[in-house]
Amino acid sequence: MKKALITFGIVLGSIALFLVGLSILFGYLFSVPYPPQPTFGFTGNWRYTGVFGYEERPLPPASRIWEEYLAWEPKTEHRQRLFLARLGGLERQSGFTVSTNSGDTPMGAQRYTDIEFTYTDPTNGTYRLHWSLPGEHDPSFLRFTNQFRLYQLELGGSTNDDPPRLFIQSIEGIRPEHYVGN
Repeated sequence: MKKALITFGIVLGSIALFLVGLSILFGYLFSVPYPPQPTFGFTGNWRYTGVFGYEERPLPPASRIWEEYLAWEPKTEHRQRLFLARLGGLERQSGFTVSTNSGDTPMGAQRYTDIEFTYTDPTNGTYRLHWSLPGEHDPSFLRFTNQFRLYQLELGGSTNDDPPRLFIQSIEGIRPEHYVGN
């Protein structure tokens, strides 16, 4: 009886060790790596194009953004509607907040860096901008200087949001691989 119990323990321990090893192997083989830290300097096509393509229009004044967005009918059914704006200026950015969150997925816990700030344009009004990226990142690349860059922005939130909420889809000079999960 004692010998059978020891054999059973060895078999059970071997199975447990095998399952742990198998789960580590699957985690390694099927894990999705986080994108690298966004940095400026990319000179190729920086635009996020989406699976079904996109259409761009200049960013309208904040007071009319929903009206113009709802009237906008893309040329094909699933094209993404993106606004294009040249943003920058240290004094135009305020309320800069950063959070790093973790969420459970079937492949394990995933970390995300979320950045939000208010952008006030002297002509068009005030907008609330949001950027989200898998992994933990240094947010300094989104702190404005007096250099202006083109941004592709997707309208989000609701018509009641004041200021209107826009999600940054791409930034001139940053490699497109940084737009995963937006």
